[in-house]
Amino acid sequence: TCALPICQLLIFIRGINKKCEISEELLSVHPMKDTTTGEDFFLAVEECLVKVSLTWNKIVSVTTDGCPSLTGKNVGLLKRIRDKVEELQPEHDILFLHCIIHQEVLCRKVLKLNHVVTVVTKVVNFIRGRAVNHRQFVEFLKEIESDFYEIPYYTEVRWLSIGKVLDRFQYLLDEIVSFLSIKEKLHDFPELQNRAWLNDFSFSVDIVKYLNELNINLQGKNQFAFNMHSNVKAFMTKLNLFAENFNNKLLNHFPSLQARRESLKNTDFFKYSAITQDLHSEFQRRFQDFKAIEKTFIIN
Repeated sequence: TCALPICQLLIFIRGINKKCEISEELLSVHPMKDTTTGEDFFLAVEECLVKVSLTWNKIVSVTTDGCPSLTGKNVGLLKRIRDKVEELQPEHDILFLHCIIHQEVLCRKVLKLNHVVTVVTKVVNFIRGRAVNHRQFVEFLKEIESDFYEIPYYTEVRWLSIGKVLDRFQYLLDEIVSFLSIKEKLHDFPELQNRAWLNDFSFSVDIVKYLNELNINLQGKNQFAFNMHSNVKAFMTKLNLFAENFNNKLLNHFPSLQARRESLKNTDFFKYSAITQDLHSEFQRRFQDFKAIEKTFIIN
């Protein structure tokens, strides 16, 4: 028999002292064995605070993902927390934020790279999905003295993995095409010889690399919201520059696409400019809550 998965509520606590020294810990892992409504989450948080002797007036800010049970306007966890605090101390105000890293990951969906990722994933699965194919591919790379003897899997739940897969796939693209030809399977992946797809693939390699760099800069302990927001703003400025450069047919910041410049049409430049503008707009939309409190980040 297989045990049914149980939803887990992870509660982290983060504080700062007068010396601006940050401390953060995993406060509780609370199994949600029954329902997962906003009220259920609130009761779990309340129970946790009682156990560690923390009062509601100590809470300055609450950060969550966008789950409706957490952010619902009427019965979500945040609404219940606000009501509780107002009941105990009406003048105390709490800042509610959406997790910055989660927002950044959601933004990349506007790129619509599924047609690229799907093909890359199918090719990787063909090579690594069967032991004989994998072994032959590794031997093939060794024979031609390639710098790499492996191509990694893409795992959707690991946000950074797609960048590593795309980068390695690009480096080994010629070898992969040759291997598929030897196996008489190249016809199963016609995109690998399609001009438009290869251009989109090269664009994906470059733009995902920038997104992954931002993601890494947002990670780690002892991060201030001010620094994280500054990284996001700097990236948004880059996106505007990228869009302008595409309109002027400049590929300085997109080396993978630059290598395929001869195959690019005028419409391709405008398309990639539009995509980067859409990505900028999505960042702007999703980070509105930070825009509203931006003045509080200004250090006098």
